[in-house]
Amino acid sequence: MRLVLATLLVAAVAIPAGAQTAPTKADRTRERINKVWDTQLERIQNARIASKCKAEAKTKYWAIRFNKRRKYEENCVAEAHTIVVDRSGTIP
Repeated sequence: MRLVLATLLVAAVAIPAGAQTAPTKADRTRERINKVWDTQLERIQNARIASKCKAEAKTKYWAIRFNKRRKYEENCVAEAHTIVVDRSGTIP
């Protein structure tokens, strides 16, 4: 009985180890494309957040108050990024 259990244990360990293969060229290409795609989506999302904050700052402060407007934009963008991090659990 012990011999059968030992054989099953060795077989169970050996099968997953042999199933792992090196990534192919297609896998590496797919990973690279996915990284580019994710970066592109992040850039688009950051641009949307920045434009939204800029529009809010324009409605809140006059052009004469450019320092306050700029500071409001920076705080708005920083706040939006912390909200995105909290929701998804990853850094944008």
